[in-house]
Amino acid sequence: MEQYDMIGARFEESKSTAAFSAADTFTLAAALGDVSDLAVLDLACGYGYNTRLLAERGARKVLGVDISEEMVRLARAHEARRPLGVEYLVSDVARLPRLEPFGLATAVYLFNYAPSRAALRDMFRAIHANLAAGGRLLAIVPNPAPVPEDDWEVYGVRRLERIPSGEAPLLRMEFLTEPPTPFQHYEWQLADFERAARDAGFAVVGWQPVSPPPPDEERDESFWQVYRERPISSLMTCTA
Repeated sequence: MEQYDMIGARFEESKSTAAFSAADTFTLAAALGDVSDLAVLDLACGYGYNTRLLAERGARKVLGVDISEEMVRLARAHEARRPLGVEYLVSDVARLPRLEPFGLATAVYLFNYAPSRAALRDMFRAIHANLAAGGRLLAIVPNPAPVPEDDWEVYGVRRLERIPSGEAPLLRMEFLTEPPTPFQHYEWQLADFERAARDAGFAVVGWQPVSPPPPDEERDESFWQVYRERPISSLMTCTA
């Protein structure tokens, strides 16, 4: 059973409250540009938060893909309550069939679940095969933590343990919901992501830091300044 089948709606709680999610969403939304004429593929779509964002931005077709049947069930329930014309598919991205040429793909915290370099390459290859020439992939990926490890609890996530495992360490983590929600993923270097993307055929790979949203009463400028100095994630942009 996929771990997110067990996490289910608890992930939705984390997405709506964690500071790192607010920064990721703000950065992704700013990078999208005009999507009104595009067919868009949202990978690791979860319960459909970013998938619905793409539909609301006017994409002509949006398909969300996730390996977790429970996450896709939750996403379809959101679609049933407020129809936006979004479709969903349960699939392992590494084994995603060729569907159609999409103009844009998004992937928020997908590649860190690859257990090996071969699986990482398979993910990028499947995405590349589903993009039109010149199509873009926008991916939010976690930054590796320096040692000693950063304390990211104020941003909504806690690192519990780093375990040596194969080609990349396995990280045991918690979303700081009430009670905390455990999950785990692999700690790849940004260079590993870039190498896999280029091996898959992406001609251009670029990086930029995640940009926090404007300060508000809950999170002021000093809060976000600390985040800029030690961000949890980066935006990876790949062009087919």
